[in-house]
Amino acid sequence: MIELRWETTIRASADAVFSLLANLRDYERWLPRSASFNGTTTISAGPIDLGTMYVEPGPLGTRFGSITAYVRPTRIDFEQPMRLRPAFLGVVGIKLFHTLTPRLDSVHLVRTIQVTPQGFVKLFMPVAMGAFKAENERMIATLKAVAEREAREP
Repeated sequence: MIELRWETTIRASADAVFSLLANLRDYERWLPRSASFNGTTTISAGPIDLGTMYVEPGPLGTRFGSITAYVRPTRIDFEQPMRLRPAFLGVVGIKLFHTLTPRLDSVHLVRTIQVTPQGFVKLFMPVAMGAFKAENERMIATLKAVAEREAREP
């Protein structure tokens, strides 16, 4: 298993940041597509909550995700194993953990990702980790910018 961690302080409420992370149906509004993230195509019916399932197709495979922890506004976790194409490459287990600590005028976000390659893909993980790092840094920077902009808007 490979673990990566990021921390940032966002000048917005914990509830606002939690809402951005949790509302899978709203990602298209605030998180532009990238080489790694092509959007969320399928989300289970009903309100977003613990157990909500979703699908995120990508250029190398498809992530089949679910929300594994949902404690508004302080914790939201996702598990999204990615089945690679072609299938003989294997599966990359991906777990995302978010801890939000409210402060007086901001929230401190800790995002941890655990990556567990299974199969032939293990040989390529040193190269793949660069893409994981870049995509997570892009996501956090965008989350921070959008949350802070929306907090300033009346």
